[in-house]
Amino acid sequence: MALPERHYRGDIVVMVDWSATGGVGATWTNFCGATSVSLNVDNEVQEETVGDCDDWTLPPQKVAEYGAQSWSIRINATLAAANRDKILRAAKDQVVLPIRVHIVGAQTGEVEYIDGPLILPSLSIDNIGNVDRAAVTLTLNGRFKEAPEFTDAT
Repeated sequence: MALPERHYRGDIVVMVDWSATGGVGATWTNFCGATSVSLNVDNEVQEETVGDCDDWTLPPQKVAEYGAQSWSIRINATLAAANRDKILRAAKDQVVLPIRVHIVGAQTGEVEYIDGPLILPSLSIDNIGNVDRAAVTLTLNGRFKEAPEFTDAT
């Protein structure tokens, strides 16, 4: 029996450049406080109903093709004091944030970095004023402005 090698916290790290302008990053900092992150790729599928050219009595069929693609990321986190002001200002000012997903230990030829400019459609800060001393949390939903760039490990 061969069990799969699994990924754990620290094997894939999400980073942001809080000091960048225009969505281009150079000074990457780990997203402090992150507790779970989801990276999503949505491929639009376009369908067309077509009929057989030779036998018009056959039932029409649907033919599918890829359409537009979009990438998004959802970050759930404990609100870290180091990020609080930066996150609030980025959301309010509609800043385009450079984001990097680092696949630690990627082998030569595998994707090591996923980089792209991120816009922030929504930010939720929860547990404000809770009575059990639980940490304040956040959910940040980001959408890549365009398809991210892949960098392979060398």
